[in-house]
Amino acid sequence: MIPMGTGTSASKYVRAVHQVLKESGLVFIPTPMCTVVEAERMAEVFKVVERADEVLAGMGVGRIITTVKIDHRLDKEISIETKMGAIKE
Repeated sequence: MIPMGTGTSASKYVRAVHQVLKESGLVFIPTPMCTVVEAERMAEVFKVVERADEVLAGMGVGRIITTVKIDHRLDKEISIETKMGAIKE
């Protein structure tokens, strides 16, 4: 989520979105350029994205660019942990 028209620093907005994620109970990993979120159902992801959008709007952000990438693997069970383990081997 990118808050537009708020200046060059976005850290307070990132912290606000991370707080929404903490409150949601979803597993998430912040990285320098994005945040990885894990959920059992896509509806959970969209619910938390909508809530984060509401929080940013409530902070006075006039425009929010949201990008979501979904890895929905059906042939086997995966998680953030298993994906990270696969690249460490």
